[in-house]
Amino acid sequence: MDHSQHMDHSQHMNHMGHMMNHMMSMSFHFGYNETILFDWWRIDSIGGLVGSMIGIFIIAVLYEGLKYYREFLFWKTYNLLEYRPVTGPQANPESGQMPPAPSNPTPVQYVGEVIHKQPPTMFSANHFIQTGLHMIQVTVSFLLMLIFMTYNVWLCLAVVVGAAVGYFLFCWKKSVIVDVTEHCH
Repeated sequence: MDHSQHMDHSQHMNHMGHMMNHMMSMSFHFGYNETILFDWWRIDSIGGLVGSMIGIFIIAVLYEGLKYYREFLFWKTYNLLEYRPVTGPQANPESGQMPPAPSNPTPVQYVGEVIHKQPPTMFSANHFIQTGLHMIQVTVSFLLMLIFMTYNVWLCLAVVVGAAVGYFLFCWKKSVIVDVTEHCH
């Protein structure tokens, strides 16, 4: 083997060793030597890890806010609908006032129907806005999933705690309707 072949073989082996060191770990681990999503987002210090955790935490909080905002816009769009109560407390026709509240009040339940005043269309501005926000939501959800797939416990913790704080902040008023279109949690 001449010297040039030996150099090519050495460089190849060095490159292979370098590649093996940067392969994704497939088990949960602690540490601060990571590449996160992009080649330029590399961390190799505790400061870099903490900064990345803060950034990921904020992204996860905003992701939950985006999900709530989309639902809010959906219900705001459907606020153009009319809700006609069918049953509920009845006013006293003689006095025009509501009946006196019992000493041990129980919540009054309204049963009603929704009447469409103006059904949304496929080409409405609201639908285009929802489509754009949906694209952003899907993208961010997959990016958070890929961050979780680094298997770095600290980064995973930032995703989970950020999602929990975001849910706490934004979704306490959330409707009881289950979103079956959720892509990633």
